[in-house]
Amino acid sequence: MSTIKKHDLALSALTGVIYPLTFMIPYTGILSFVLLVPLFWAIEKKSAGDSFKLGLLAGLLANFIGTYWLVGTLGRFGGFPIVISFLFIALLSAYAGLSFGLFSYISSRLRFFKKSGLLAVILVASVWTTVEYFFPFLFPYGISNALTDYIGVIQIFDLFGVYALSFIIVIVNLSVMRVIKSVIEKSPKPTAEVALSIALIAATLLYGQFRISEVDSEVAQAQKLKVGMVQANFDFLQKTENLEEIVTDRHKEMSQELHSVDLIIWPETALQAWFSNDSDYLFVRDEAGVPNIEGKYFLVGGMSYTPKGPDAEILTDENLIKYNTAFLTDSDSLILGRYHKIKLLLFGEYLPLSKYIPSIKNFSPASGDFTPGSELVLFEIKEKNIKIAPIICYEDIIPSFSRQFVDKGANLIVNITNDAWFGRTTAPYQHLVVSIPRAVETRRYLLRSTNTGISAIIDPVGRVVSKTDIFVQTNLIGEVGIMDGEKTLYTKIGDVFPIACLIFWVGFAASDKLRGKNIS
Repeated sequence: MSTIKKHDLALSALTGVIYPLTFMIPYTGILSFVLLVPLFWAIEKKSAGDSFKLGLLAGLLANFIGTYWLVGTLGRFGGFPIVISFLFIALLSAYAGLSFGLFSYISSRLRFFKKSGLLAVILVASVWTTVEYFFPFLFPYGISNALTDYIGVIQIFDLFGVYALSFIIVIVNLSVMRVIKSVIEKSPKPTAEVALSIALIAATLLYGQFRISEVDSEVAQAQKLKVGMVQANFDFLQKTENLEEIVTDRHKEMSQELHSVDLIIWPETALQAWFSNDSDYLFVRDEAGVPNIEGKYFLVGGMSYTPKGPDAEILTDENLIKYNTAFLTDSDSLILGRYHKIKLLLFGEYLPLSKYIPSIKNFSPASGDFTPGSELVLFEIKEKNIKIAPIICYEDIIPSFSRQFVDKGANLIVNITNDAWFGRTTAPYQHLVVSIPRAVETRRYLLRSTNTGISAIIDPVGRVVSKTDIFVQTNLIGEVGIMDGEKTLYTKIGDVFPIACLIFWVGFAASDKLRGKNIS
């Protein structure tokens, strides 16, 4: 085993730098097919321990560069000094970078890079896919998400989800590395690996062209719904309970311009008021929370609560259970449905263990103390045959989450969010990029209504049909198809593919061990 040299560090760092750029710069996602080559080259002949270190370096850089905006967010939102914010994000990036380190360790420990031919590339790709799926990321964004600009490539998401494309990407990367090495070392060409890579890419593109045409035809025949999204553009310091009246009134005024639509959507916590879960109407200051525009329906973000005890006479923070909530109402503010956000954002909406150790809140007093919801609730507008999956904030970047809603019957996905916390950074653009696969996986329209942008309409093949800029006050109007066709394979079976990858490489390693082969 060779030891780590300076060029190994440089190669690992190169992968770490390129990886996040593919999520930040449009159309650079094509680099996904080669960006792992430097890391693979560095760890191919290393011990498991050294491979882990090199993988961790790549992962730390990838995650720190990719989430650099969290440094400013913690300063603005949490009130932390810049040095503390920097150190915290470095630690968080090191944690997320463990996924690269874990992949490198497993692949080297089990000597998968040492094997030749098709078996090696399939084993290595299986390990990557497994780690990408099972690792508990704070912001999960797999390597295949960067390819959303290339709609012909991402159509296979409706078969096995984003992980199938990640699997293919790793196979291509390892094949490219072996081609380069064969030229440099004048060794036999990796014919089988190259043939497999070409076959997988060709099949992916052919399937993509077929499905785009097929889905476009379904969209053309689908029932149509006119929608309008209000982007009121409040900075995070403006969007507070103290300014509730100003925030609510602006949303109402802007909604008056949407007389031609059927459904009006306001973003996450557009209503800076608390509503009892026992209330039947969405009233603020004894006034209707939404404007009375005859025949319209409203999907709006707000906050709700339930008293912890039935005998609570005075409602305080200590005796309330709080929820980040989406409401569906009619034009009279009658609540037709409410959904409490299930996937809460760590540090933003809750602090770990704060329920048991209240003093932890002193470290981040601006963090919320919300409680996660417990039920997937569809918003139904029966007269229009609409069943909406109302997902909040970063729930739209979790593949299995939208899938469960659609499996339950949703024919439209609506995401309400507030990305104002991240300022004028790449974060809103990255959030849009990693949400696009949800439309393709489920073949449903995805509407993203945001406070400061990017609001967007995404069609079932992953096209961003229309979108807004960030930090502008505007309405986004469009027409979407209500997709009631057969559920996609991914919707039916979920994330079977990465689980099958796990079974494959673990089974292979166990079989090698039982046959007495040295895999240490």
